[in-house]
Amino acid sequence: RAARRGAREGLEELAEEEKGLRAAVAEAERVRGEGGVALQDLFNRRDDAQRKLAAEDRRLEKAEEAVVAAEREILLLRTRERESADHRHALELRELEIRNRATGLGERLEAEWGRPATALLRDTEPAEGEPAALRTGLKEIVAALEKIGPVNMLAVEEHEEERARLDFLTAQRDDLATARDDLRRAIRNINATASDLFTRTFEQIQEHFRATFRRLFRGGRADLRLADADSPLECPIEIHASPGGKRAQRIDQLSGGERALTALALLFGIYLVKPSPFCVLDEVDAPLDDANVGRFAKLVEAMSRDTQFIVITHSKRTMEAASHLYGVTMAEAGVSSVVSVQLN
Repeated sequence: RAARRGAREGLEELAEEEKGLRAAVAEAERVRGEGGVALQDLFNRRDDAQRKLAAEDRRLEKAEEAVVAAEREILLLRTRERESADHRHALELRELEIRNRATGLGERLEAEWGRPATALLRDTEPAEGEPAALRTGLKEIVAALEKIGPVNMLAVEEHEEERARLDFLTAQRDDLATARDDLRRAIRNINATASDLFTRTFEQIQEHFRATFRRLFRGGRADLRLADADSPLECPIEIHASPGGKRAQRIDQLSGGERALTALALLFGIYLVKPSPFCVLDEVDAPLDDANVGRFAKLVEAMSRDTQFIVITHSKRTMEAASHLYGVTMAEAGVSSVVSVQLN
């Protein structure tokens, strides 16, 4: 009986729960129906909006086409306006030219005939014949008169003078032509000699530059190249440098210190070919680090056997490698004095 009572109570609870669920299902069905109607209404409104948007797009495209056509028409009209203005200006210039010619002809007629041009035109009669034939005949008459010209009684004497001057100028021209050929031969010989000397010196500097570069950089490769080997006296010289561990590149692509060392290598390479008794270096070691300054100092010390180096520097390592030091000090305010030290 207790179990039956419990089961009956469970059935009642389940019946109540079923009743609630059925009510919830009915409510959900109602909400879904309303939602379907609302969704369909939204779809219909979206379709209407899309149709309106498509219609507006078509109207916009037509308006844009009309604007483009109007702009083309405006451009065409502006072009015609400019052409008309140019044509008008040309006509005005032509009119001015014709007026000036008419004025000049009137003045010429008045000067030649001693009467105003209006009076001459009034008294003249039209010539009979074709205009083209009349113009041709006029040109022939004018040409014949110009050929006759005034009679010169001194023509024979002037001819002799001109012939003598012509002979003199011809001889001068021949002399100038001969001198020109001699100069060209001399220039060719000078260019050949200069090219030979330059090429030999360039090859020597090239070898010394390579060796000095390897010494300063502890390896690497460097080279001097002529931009145009067929024209050594006029072509630029390219400097290629490749410190150890880097690919070959132009000198303007190196760092500041590498460019300074490369320039020093080239300078010393030139000195090895053409030694100079003195060499002044103004803070060339400024962009170098301590290791590169040490190699630079050793190279200067090695080359000091043939050249006396005067180095302006702030580097202590460079000063350590020098045999004499000269400095300016101000022991007293406003009074400068030179101090020298012999490190030997």
